[in-house]
This record gives sequence, structure tokens and C-alpha cells, in this order.
Amino acid sequence: MPIENIRTAHLVHDLKNPANIIESGAKSLLEKQDRYGQLTPRQEKVVRRMLRSALKIKNLANCMLEVDMATRGILKITDSTLSEILKLALIEVFDLVDPAVAEAVEQASSLDRLREVLRANSVFLDGEENELTKSIRVDETKMSLIVTNLLSNALKYKQQSIYLTCAAEDERIYVSVRDDGPGIPETFHEKIFDQYFQCVEVEGFPVRGHGLGLAGARALAEALGGRLYMCKRDRGAEFVIEVKCPIGQ
Repeated sequence: MPIENIRTAHLVHDLKNPANIIESGAKSLLEKQDRYGQLTPRQEKVVRRMLRSALKIKNLANCMLEVDMATRGILKITDSTLSEILKLALIEVFDLVDPAVAEAVEQASSLDRLREVLRANSVFLDGEENELTKSIRVDETKMSLIVTNLLSNALKYKQQSIYLTCAAEDERIYVSVRDDGPGIPETFHEKIFDQYFQCVEVEGFPVRGHGLGLAGARALAEALGGRLYMCKRDRGAEFVIEVKCPIGQ
């Protein structure tokens, strides 16, 4: 194994261990107040923020490991569905901002119920049920991480709503994530996928992130034999994931 891959694996391990300890401690303080003492509302707010940060560190570490494996051609192909992939991503995203919504998404036992939960939180899911529930062969974890990255950005920069559009045609699946925020100037539509790229701030457009997320998401999409690109829009930002996925058994 190349030394760079060993370093990535060790770094992920070193990041996840303290994050697990923080997560476990924060959950104990929140869930076992009869044992550890009652928290004031302000204390509970701080502990919940600690918990969200620990979960974010774990998510970032997992992303690093998955991107590293993708660049080496390591995939774990299993039977899945678009609805299962979306649920994994939505739970991950909402678990950091509103655990109650994440729990409602996880417990949604039908597509209608899932749409209802999402609609109540200004996320609108468009897609035919037979396409969302069709069995496909894909690396579910990597596909979910791509969607998670795009949803996180959309949630951060939306003004009111997020629009998810999904389709499965022949042996290709498509997932579009669109927000109604300030959007991204067309001149940056390709540059934002460059690793470490930082967009200069322009009127109505905030600088987004640290430049690693979209580069990693595109690397994952390409490892899956697909592509990730941005659509030209008058308002908001729209990203589309297109991946070839054989029909499952």
C-alpha cells in the first residue's frame, strides 16, 4: 500500500477515536441526567453543539477514507435503491442540525411519509415511486456521501427551499440537488470542483467552505463511473449526479 494511503487511514483512525469519546460523553450527559446531573437549558445547548461537532468530525473522517478508497478503485457494490441512498444522506445531514427531523426521516416507512417529513422542512422530493424504489447495483456509501455533501451545501445556502429530483433510466441514475440561494457565478462553475479552490467573494455570493467537499464529491462520482456537474440557472445552485448503475437482482 502506498505511504500516502497508509497515512490517510491512520489519520482517519486518529480523528475518529477522540470524536467517538466526545460523542459518547455528550450523549451520556444528555440522556443520563438522572445519573450525571440535570443540565440547565444553556448547558444543554452547549452539549448538543459539542455532539453535533463530534458527528461532523466523524463524517469528515469517513469522507476522507471513502475518497481515498475511491482513488484506489476500491468499491463495495451492493443492491440498493435511490430512496435508501437519499434517506442515508438526509439522516446524516439533519442529524447535525435537527436530530428530531433526522429521526422522523429514519422512521418514515413509505415514500409518501418521507415526502411529508421533508416538505414540512422545506425539502421537496420529486421522483416516480417505481424509479425511487427500483433495485440498483452501486456503492451505497459513496453515493450517499456525494448526496450528503450537496445537501449540506444546499441547506447552508438556501433562502427557503431545497429541491431534490431523482430518476432511474435504463442503467443510469440521476440525482439533482437545487437550492434557492444566491447561486454561484457561471465563471466559477468548473473551478469550484478544484481541490482547495476558494472563490473570491462577490456581491450576493458568500465564499463556500474550505474547497475540499465538491472536489471529493466529484472524485467519488467519477470512481463510480459517473459525473458530477453544475447546471446553469438564473437563481440558486443546482448540482446533478449521474452514475451508471446496473439493475439489481
